[in-house]
Amino acid sequence: MSIRHDGKLIGMGRVVGDGACNFEIVDVAVDPQYQGQGLGRQVMEYIDRYLTSVALEGSYVSMIADEPKFYEKLGYRLVAPKSQGMTKKFYQAK
Repeated sequence: MSIRHDGKLIGMGRVVGDGACNFEIVDVAVDPQYQGQGLGRQVMEYIDRYLTSVALEGSYVSMIADEPKFYEKLGYRLVAPKSQGMTKKFYQAK
């Protein structure tokens, strides 16, 4: 989902997954000049409508939330300490 103003990309969000059971919300961003105008909420409401239309009951939706309070207002909850996020960087072999 993307939001543009005069052709300029000012907000976007992306969902990746298997289309049924597992989804990850990634790359939710709003240009700093346009923050505080409800655009992030619009992006997330669009994503939620999409997920409601395709996700099976009990599907798992995850994200790395740099601003947890924003997402909590939209009904998302932190999973710690029950679960912990993890990461690993991969590099090209030389």
